[in-house]
Amino acid sequence: MAGFARASAAGAWLSASPRAQRVVAVHLAVVLSAALVAAVVHPGPAPVGPPLALAASSGPQPAASTRVPIGHQKRRTSETRDSGWAYWSVRIRGCESHGRPDAPPDYAAQNPRSSASGAYQILDGTWGGRYGVRHASDATPAQQEAVAAEIYRQHGTAWWMASAPCWRP
Repeated sequence: MAGFARASAAGAWLSASPRAQRVVAVHLAVVLSAALVAAVVHPGPAPVGPPLALAASSGPQPAASTRVPIGHQKRRTSETRDSGWAYWSVRIRGCESHGRPDAPPDYAAQNPRSSASGAYQILDGTWGGRYGVRHASDATPAQQEAVAAEIYRQHGTAWWMASAPCWRP
């Protein structure tokens, strides 16, 4: 209680001292004035265009194109042809199951170092007991495909970045 009494005494000194009250009042006035000036002078946020669609909802999209003179156009390659989940799912599950993008899926695969399982190596925490099973590897291939597609719609390919060197073209 001794500390509280000292703090209380210091507060009483501040409120009882006219000089301290003036210093605090001037300081407060300066700070509030600066904030008011900043609010008036600062331009508002940049105008916002139409809402952006999530890239994950439709898959990776090529950047907005600009007109390029004929003869200087870039040839379309496999890197620019990705067409969303249909393209990425085959590559990701091959890499996650067997370490090769062209490998067949192994829906019963188990990771020996984590709780990841199934063709897409979905962690048990992410799987969350869906379809009444604890592990993705216990679910049917259709169920694993549905959950992986849902993850892709929500997060794109971000949850499979550990194996990206394998499945990226």
